[in-house]
Amino acid sequence: MNLQQLRYVLEVEKSSSITRAAKNLFMGQPNLSKAIKELELEIGITIFKRTPKGVEPTRDGKQFLQYARTILSQMDELESLYKTYHKETFKLAVSVPRATYISTAFSRFLNTSLKEENVESLPLNIHYKETNAHTTIQDVATGESDLGIVRYQKLHESYFLALIKEQGLQYECIGEFAMCIMLHKNHPLANYQDIPFHALGQYIEILHGDFQEPNLTFSHIKKGADMDTAQKRIYIYDRSSQFDLLEQVKGTYLWVSPMPEETLKKHNLVTRKCSLASPTTDMMIYPHKDMLKSHELALISVLRSTLNSLNPK
Repeated sequence: MNLQQLRYVLEVEKSSSITRAAKNLFMGQPNLSKAIKELELEIGITIFKRTPKGVEPTRDGKQFLQYARTILSQMDELESLYKTYHKETFKLAVSVPRATYISTAFSRFLNTSLKEENVESLPLNIHYKETNAHTTIQDVATGESDLGIVRYQKLHESYFLALIKEQGLQYECIGEFAMCIMLHKNHPLANYQDIPFHALGQYIEILHGDFQEPNLTFSHIKKGADMDTAQKRIYIYDRSSQFDLLEQVKGTYLWVSPMPEETLKKHNLVTRKCSLASPTTDMMIYPHKDMLKSHELALISVLRSTLNSLNPK
């Protein structure tokens, strides 16, 4: 049984005649009769009975036609919904780490690259999700996100590349960089251009609470770099709150990727190097390179150029 057969019997019911139904369906009457007979044999009931005026449904046939009408109505509605959705809506879903350079690049992409796609007049359905590396891989693998950026320390590259490949995903490097320390411009450590690692021990580290990368924390980057005081941490789950905390809570700091200068000035913040910081990679992942759309390729290009401009070699 298939949808075409359901359409056949509904047209016969509407026309009360196999001959008229065949004409409306642009097919021969013998072929239509054969299709109905095959359907009746398959489901084990007689759908129509002959009358002096043509054909009409049997008692079982009426019930079957009611179900058939409901099924076709739902299928037509479903088909119409998704044809319209794909045809008239610009879609993009990404999962990324919490990084200002990424949100800055994404904003540039929306303001400029989308114009080249001639979609300004179309509805937009865009999902921008900030999350950890494992969730990003899962999102792209399941199709919840079209693209994802996986961030990891260089010493864990083999682990993450194996995980990405295990999910059947492909990847390309957006950039490599050393994480730096972001703090208030009046923070005591702001006087250093390269902050000694041991000096962080007496201050409060801000961390993203869902960070799940299976690595040592930045407080344990190198063996032997033990702190003299107990660790002090504030866990956050909303990236915007980090700026309020860094501005208003004395002695706080946060490890970050390269930051746009305008963002730092806006919040009275600075970034400083720490020589013990482990090299970090931002890796773009997607299902298949050959299936990337033009706007997805454009986004990758904008992300890479934005990071390169903030992280000159």
